[in-house]
Amino acid sequence: MKQVLRCVTMVTVSMGLLGIALGGRGQAQDEATPPFALDAAALRPGQYVGAASCASSNCHGSVQPRDVYGVRQDEYFIWLKQDRHTQAYNVLLTELSARIARNLKLAQPAHESKVCLDCHAVYVPRDAQARPLDLAEGVSCEACHGPAGGWLARHTESGWTHEMSVQAGMKDLRDLAVRGQTCLSCHLGDAHKTVNHELIAAGHPDLIFELDNYSAVMPPHWDQFSEKRKAQGREDFQSARVWAVGQVVAFREGMLQLARRARSNDWPEFAEMNCYACHHALREGEWRQIRGYKFKAGLPSWNPARYAVMRVLVSAFAPQQRERLNAQVERLERYIAYMNTPPEQVATTALGLAETMERVIPQIRQADIDTAAAARLIDAIAAEVPYLIDAEIHSVEQAIMAINALASAMARDNPAFARGGITRTIDKLYQDVKDRERFDRAQFARHMAELRRQIQ
Repeated sequence: MKQVLRCVTMVTVSMGLLGIALGGRGQAQDEATPPFALDAAALRPGQYVGAASCASSNCHGSVQPRDVYGVRQDEYFIWLKQDRHTQAYNVLLTELSARIARNLKLAQPAHESKVCLDCHAVYVPRDAQARPLDLAEGVSCEACHGPAGGWLARHTESGWTHEMSVQAGMKDLRDLAVRGQTCLSCHLGDAHKTVNHELIAAGHPDLIFELDNYSAVMPPHWDQFSEKRKAQGREDFQSARVWAVGQVVAFREGMLQLARRARSNDWPEFAEMNCYACHHALREGEWRQIRGYKFKAGLPSWNPARYAVMRVLVSAFAPQQRERLNAQVERLERYIAYMNTPPEQVATTALGLAETMERVIPQIRQADIDTAAAARLIDAIAAEVPYLIDAEIHSVEQAIMAINALASAMARDNPAFARGGITRTIDKLYQDVKDRERFDRAQFARHMAELRRQIQ
């Protein structure tokens, strides 16, 4: 769909230069010629074995889907030839990465620095490697699925289940909350990795993330929409649900990150703030001046982009949490805007919001977001124009991506939907935010009103 491609254009900004063309990699290995000698029986849980261990044509390296073991079996081949994660390490060899490293005054080049390798490769201690890992593989299998040492030798045995692999150290990516958290460990940050204001100022792209659209552009190496998965009750067959769970998990992880930052020695951390509160033109008639300010003009303010759409989801599927959520967010906004608030109060409020999300996530995971529900969500998001404009341009962009994801899900069930006027209206919305400095609030409101008429 055209609108999916539009969204891909936006989200790839936050993925750095991962679009470098593939090259130099070999074909998937045949089982008769294993790429290395490895005593599988000697492996232990928590050990990393490298992507080549998955490359046999009888395992995950087939060039065509086979489904002998209940999986596609061409996962490695799709990752190798199409997935941008394979180029994550190569990005560190570019001049842009060299410049970022110089600006950060790193002691080592980007491709040797832990601060970069933590997200751009499978970078783990040597004693956790069953064999020396090849950093040039980039973000490979075990970065997402977890270290394979605990299950590699036995996971194809008769009677061995996915649950057994999870107990042996595999990440349960069938659980959408786990999947979202795994992606966000790099695409947002965790207790050990972060993209802070210093890194962004040095030249690193700001990070945005949306689980469904990002999964679509990997591209998926799993049968996301298969009838088999649907019949099994697997929660990942419905793309709108993938999007929805991704929204609430991203907000929860953002709150946990904010709490860590508030308790660090580097607070205030301006990566938590709205960039355009400070970084914008000061010409007369600039749209932010016309709109006005929620608090005192010129104060740095919290960036509510992850909240802008998520609040609609809460209203739809966890309404009993809406009042509590709004009160907590209002308190957080005020604490951050007025910087004399003790950091511990900021951290405590953020942790309270993360706790609220823990209550919301199970309800979102169980939500049946069919075509009718997706249409209602689009209408509800489009009705939020006053809040979105007040919240700032990042929230507007997040709303457009959400509408795009929901419309794409509707089009999968009804391809004719994509050929209607709603596609052109979504294109107009993307044009509205193409030049952030010249954002036209009235025009955006008209296009959202047009969208509401078309969806009803």
